[in-house]
Amino acid sequence: MSYLTRVRQLAQPSVLRTVPQTLRERLGSSEEAYVLRRDLDAPHVAPAAKIEISVRPLVEADVPKVFGEDSGLPSEYMFQVRRRRLLESGIGTCYAAVAADDEPCYVQWLMGAEENARIRDYYGGSFPEVEPGTMLLEGAFTPTAFRGKGIMGAAMSLIAEKAADTGSRYVITVVDVDNIPSLRGCEKANFFPHQRRTLTWRLFRRDVRFEILSVADRS
Repeated sequence: MSYLTRVRQLAQPSVLRTVPQTLRERLGSSEEAYVLRRDLDAPHVAPAAKIEISVRPLVEADVPKVFGEDSGLPSEYMFQVRRRRLLESGIGTCYAAVAADDEPCYVQWLMGAEENARIRDYYGGSFPEVEPGTMLLEGAFTPTAFRGKGIMGAAMSLIAEKAADTGSRYVITVVDVDNIPSLRGCEKANFFPHQRRTLTWRLFRRDVRFEILSVADRS
């Protein structure tokens, strides 16, 4: 994406309306999230979505179908902008869950330990270091037309299993503690709390800390 294109995106009214909230957050705020982990060696049967799906790498023809809709919602627009940027960064492999007619209905990225430096630079240290034998699953997005069909849990299950092709045993992902729908979807995909992330903003300075959860706190 060119610099001018990015400026035009950020100058959209839907984006500009989010600026006051962003400023408030960066002056002073604190967010809690779980680092969820799946053990690919643990028995698991992927849940079924309400429609038949399969997964494959995202292809160019999918991009406008996934990121081209305009809901008119500022948060939705920013979701799309951020995922387009992630796609253009070249970090990891973006997988698409597709319906029976090969229509993309969900996307998410798998990233390996060899990309730790790029992940750290791109996300500013918001994610833990990816250990050897582990992959990071991030950037989930479901187009509006396919929401409410139980796709997340099914697609996450199938995409996470692609990590086994690299010899990885574990897959991690990060979800805010108050994002109950996503936490439920992750649980269906056999992801469970492993660490807690605390992200704090004070006068535009960010501090990120990770804490391994005790066995009792993982339930």
